[in-house]
Amino acid sequence: MVNKESFFHLVILLVVFSTPFFLVSEITQTAEIEYRISHEWVKVWINQDRTIDLLYDMEIICLQGTITYITIGMPNEDFMIGEASDDKGNSLSISDVSSGTFYGVRVTLYSPISNGESYNFTVLTNVGHMIWKDDQNPGNEGMSLIPSWWNTEVDDLKIAFVMPPGVTIDKVRSTPNWDNASTDSEEDRLVIYWERSSLLPNTKLTFGISFPEGYIQQSEEQKEFSDWILPLFVIIIVVSGIVILIVLRRRGPKKRYVSPKMQMETLGIRRGLTAVEASYLLDLKPTKIVSEILYGLLLKRIIWVRTSNPSLKIELIEESKEQSEPESTVHYYEKSFLKAIQPNGTLKEELLAKTVVLIRETTEAKLKGYSRYDTITYYKRIVAEAWKQVEKAGTQEQASEIYNEQLLWLLLDGNVQSETKRIFKDRSFIPHTNWWWYWYIFNQRSSRSPSRPSPSDAPPPSIPGADLADGIATSIENTANNIVRNIEKFANSILPTPTPKRTSRRSTRRGSSCVCACASCACVCACVSCACACASGGVG
Repeated sequence: MVNKESFFHLVILLVVFSTPFFLVSEITQTAEIEYRISHEWVKVWINQDRTIDLLYDMEIICLQGTITYITIGMPNEDFMIGEASDDKGNSLSISDVSSGTFYGVRVTLYSPISNGESYNFTVLTNVGHMIWKDDQNPGNEGMSLIPSWWNTEVDDLKIAFVMPPGVTIDKVRSTPNWDNASTDSEEDRLVIYWERSSLLPNTKLTFGISFPEGYIQQSEEQKEFSDWILPLFVIIIVVSGIVILIVLRRRGPKKRYVSPKMQMETLGIRRGLTAVEASYLLDLKPTKIVSEILYGLLLKRIIWVRTSNPSLKIELIEESKEQSEPESTVHYYEKSFLKAIQPNGTLKEELLAKTVVLIRETTEAKLKGYSRYDTITYYKRIVAEAWKQVEKAGTQEQASEIYNEQLLWLLLDGNVQSETKRIFKDRSFIPHTNWWWYWYIFNQRSSRSPSRPSPSDAPPPSIPGADLADGIATSIENTANNIVRNIEKFANSILPTPTPKRTSRRSTRRGSSCVCACASCACVCACVSCACACASGGVG
């Protein structure tokens, strides 16, 4: 039988010895994501109502793992969430994740990023209780700020304060000395600007300004705070005291500065994409993606290119309607492409753009929950494996057959010309009876229009490897250049619609007392020589 005293000691031992495991778990989880900040640009508008509008323009690079959200610290609890969007015009979800003495917002990325990928976004908030009297410059009031810091390198930090209307450069005091000053083009207001680069992890920099009273609403009186130290616990119950220390270590005031929480994708590689969908994933240009679709339809004998210069004119092959191509083998993007063919054989660019957008949206939907980086690596391996199969083929007939079968995958390689020339250096390419794709590609080398062969025609003679490589390279270039008449208009049709320009940055949250002169904020905001810290930022 265990007496009460023994049980009490057992509980203590369990709690004490389990503590390292809690810490190891947190460290292991934190180590799963590595990232760096490419740029952190901060803009502060000082408003007439004594609030500030705080804008973060961030670009983050994922070095390891997968990032689904980014957390940015706020100066104090009196903030109002505004809006967030990425550089593609997508509106982003933003939420208040303040807890205890940590004040911050979480921005969920439109789509996760993985190894080597970057993401650029902006987030806007409105913060109260930031303007105070400046004791070092009597008659002045102002603010100072420590931008959100990170447990990684920051390549480029810029911060700009937009002064109240009417404030001129001769009336401004700053700390440190400002790097530059200009006029805000939108509101004709003075802007004070600093720039720093190559910041080490967890670097905290203070920027402050002050200006004469009277340019904004009446100042709040500075609140005096005496030096003080967090009181120690007088009576500690051993078991509960140990538990509280663990909680404080993980969730207390230091939580503001620890590494962020993580969220990892768990579904791994997204298999089953077609070569055309993979071409989007591997970041081929839109015109080359459309060229891939065209080649695929040529292989299926569904279309023929009537003329190729100065622009493409396409015709449907009537026989294909009666041939054995079942409806299921015609992909959704091929159907969309066919709808873009006009009666005169030209391609309607607006519908081609919709086809590319359809591929993008469908592929992104298929990637939800999967690792983008691992998936890209997987499809690059597929392309590399296709080349190996061609190279290892025993005869030139076999090599030609495999090349023909793997053509759409091989075209994803930016070095298709040199690789084709290398592999067929000492061999000739022997066209298959299904040589429609070759007929179009090879005739792209000349200015004459390729004539459509009939199925009864004999295949052409073998082709030297160098000629095959040059013919394919010329075809890819000509097709991409001639598939649309106005490349810029076509590209603009694919870009997402930009979000409308903000007409107001004001938020309406008001009312808490000053909290930036206590241990929870670790600063005093009553003069420009000190700053209200935005807390650490992080990713997950």
